[in-house]
Amino acid sequence: MKQTPVVLPATHGSLARGVSAPVPGTLFALALTGGITLRPAEGREVLFGRNGPEVHVCLGEDDPRVSRHQDTLTHRDSLWWLSTSGQLPVRCAEGRLLFRGEEPLPLPTGYTPLFVRI
Repeated sequence: MKQTPVVLPATHGSLARGVSAPVPGTLFALALTGGITLRPAEGREVLFGRNGPEVHVCLGEDDPRVSRHQDTLTHRDSLWWLSTSGQLPVRCAEGRLLFRGEEPLPLPTGYTPLFVRI
């Protein structure tokens, strides 16, 4: 059964305070303009970027430095993996930068803030 992402409004509180997920591995992604929550499934993808109509989570919609399709989270092997195809790197945990063309990084379980470096 295909699951549609549940939209999180821009007014949703910070994810840092925790969330309740009925299924382990459920993804919660939130930007200034809103976000989504999505259960895990092999091969499932979540797209981030400034092209609001074409991505799941819109980032920097008025900032041409952010790519239309900046980043992707893909669920495989029971983990969410981060890859970037945008011009700007993504800052991950402990200051690690992920650049376009690098191997995807597995995200740890729990709250994991990610930032597009502008």
